[in-house]
Amino acid sequence: TGALVLSLLVAIGQSLGDEANPAASKAKLGTLIIEFEGLQNNKGKVLAGLYNEDKKFPKENQALRNLKEPPKNKSCTIKTIKLPYGDYAVAAMHDENNSGNMDFNFIGLPKEIYGFSNDKRPGLLGPPGFKACKFKIDMSVVKIKIHLK
Repeated sequence: TGALVLSLLVAIGQSLGDEANPAASKAKLGTLIIEFEGLQNNKGKVLAGLYNEDKKFPKENQALRNLKEPPKNKSCTIKTIKLPYGDYAVAAMHDENNSGNMDFNFIGLPKEIYGFSNDKRPGLLGPPGFKACKFKIDMSVVKIKIHLK
C-alpha cells in the first residue's frame, strides 16, 4: 500500500504541475529598476536582496534574488527583469570594501550605509518588516528609490 500511496501522490503532483504550466507561461512579468542615493563614494558594490516572502525578509541567504552593481558618480541603479507581478521588498547596503557582508563596529552598529524599500528605517528591535517595505510589481516597469544611510 505504501507504493500505491506514493504513486498516487506522484500522479497528483504531475497533474497539478501540468495544470500550473500553462498559467505560468501567461503570468505577467515586470522589470524592477532600483535607484540608490546617498552613497559617499564609488568604492565596492551596492548589494540588494529582493524578497517576495514575509518570513524570509530580510534574512541573509533567503532573498529571491541577490543583486549587485558598482556605484558610479556616487549613485547606483540596479535593474532586474522577468519578475512575476506581486509584492516585493528590498534590503540593500553599500559594501564599500567588497567583503560581501555588512561590517559592524565593536558595539554592533553597522559601519556601512544601508536602506530598505519605501525608505523604512530599522526600529529598536531590528530591521523593518516585509509589510512596511512592501511594494507592488504590477506593470511592465516599476521604479523605486532607496536612500542609503
